[in-house]
Amino acid sequence: MEILYQFHYNWANLLSIIIPLILGLAFLFYIKMADIKKGVKGYAFLKWFCGIIGCFCIFIAICSSVLGIKDYIEKRSALANNHVNVVEGYVENYHPQPLEGHDTERFEINGVSFEYSNFDITNGYNTPACYGGVITENGQHLLIKYVTESDGSNTILFIQKNE
Repeated sequence: MEILYQFHYNWANLLSIIIPLILGLAFLFYIKMADIKKGVKGYAFLKWFCGIIGCFCIFIAICSSVLGIKDYIEKRSALANNHVNVVEGYVENYHPQPLEGHDTERFEINGVSFEYSNFDITNGYNTPACYGGVITENGQHLLIKYVTESDGSNTILFIQKNE
């Protein structure tokens, strides 16, 4: 038995925080820079518009970080307390994600379906084989611990290879 994946924080989630945060700060910084142009027609509207957009972007960054951390803590707690679903068996109906993207990787084990893509920002396993993922073909004998999301999808938290 070999552990192939153990749940951990996905640092790629920071992109969903950093991008709107930088945009928000850029809009707010532009307001300060625009003070030079006070005499320009439409200055008041420009200042108001940039302020609203900047605050909205920062609000999105804060919400994304809070929701991402909350989701991580819930999944970590579920795994630690063994409040997860477990399936063991052989990978069937394996469909790899192409290197170009535009599709997801998916497979089944004993009728339980899993689907993921490295383009989805999520806490849980989402590395397709073309990017070094551990699930690579039909016939692999695996034990998977997972949680079922509110939309019915299954998020993988643990993968163990059984011989």
